[in-house]
Amino acid sequence: MNRGMRGIAVSAAVLSVAAGMGAGIDRTPQEADEFAQKLTSLIQAEKTFSRTSEEKGIRQAFLTWLAPDAVVFRPSPVPGRPVYEKMDPADPAVLTWEPETVELAASGELGFTTGPYRIRPRRDAEPVGFGHYVSVWKKQPDGSWKVFLDIGVEHGPVAPTGGNIQLGMYRMGVQPLSPEQLRDEEIALGRRAGAFEKAAGTKGLRKALEGFATNDIRIFRSGQLPAVGPAAMSGILPDGSGRVRPGSGSDRSAYQVLMGWSGDLAATFGTFEVRRGSFASENWSYLRIWRKRDSKDWLICIDIELPVPDKKPTG
Repeated sequence: MNRGMRGIAVSAAVLSVAAGMGAGIDRTPQEADEFAQKLTSLIQAEKTFSRTSEEKGIRQAFLTWLAPDAVVFRPSPVPGRPVYEKMDPADPAVLTWEPETVELAASGELGFTTGPYRIRPRRDAEPVGFGHYVSVWKKQPDGSWKVFLDIGVEHGPVAPTGGNIQLGMYRMGVQPLSPEQLRDEEIALGRRAGAFEKAAGTKGLRKALEGFATNDIRIFRSGQLPAVGPAAMSGILPDGSGRVRPGSGSDRSAYQVLMGWSGDLAATFGTFEVRRGSFASENWSYLRIWRKRDSKDWLICIDIELPVPDKKPTG
């Protein structure tokens, strides 16, 4: 992925806003403070990740901050660390970024960040590449944050965020699910995702999302600025996109699920092929982040798809 912009400073305002979220939800001051600290720790990790990239280079930054089992999209999902181990340590490119949206599971060990990035061919050069990234973070056994999923899209230049961060929706005081409950929730999410894929295949992606999207959904596609909210869908998703035509089919593979212990935030990712008749086909990779609130259905808050070029025959 290409990332961009310098990491932001974490201020006391973030703590106060986070502590004040979740109005109407029973929580103690201690729970609110603990959750705010977890949120701030994720923002600080993202900030330090970007600063490491700026000061020590792309390779060192990603090898420092990627989880041992991290997955990056190139554009298909692949093991992340080998990608950067193979990178030239002397590469002069400078990649920086900043978060504009941050969200945590109520259990505090899973979250995501997204925001603009920019890349310069060398430190004294002007930016030549821009885009948006989405990263899913997991707490490690030692309590540190590491990136588990990393994906992004390219688009034209955008203005810096100015340090403003939009915080996702939160529930506080929620206990982690038991292993049995978590398994049941994963099954429920799988069924929900299957229903979404069926709707996308028959109605088209845009109409399917109308019934599966949160009010603050963010949609990412290559070459376009992110669309925020259902009303912006038409500007980024063509009518009928994702529809499987009669006589063709869709095969989704490498399907994986990552869910927070509280059962309220999850990610599904993988690849799929849309066959347009006997020979023609389109290959895609995707990441969707799902949110569940107040015991209602799972809804999509992040939707990103990348086209995967056909593999050229060798020999």
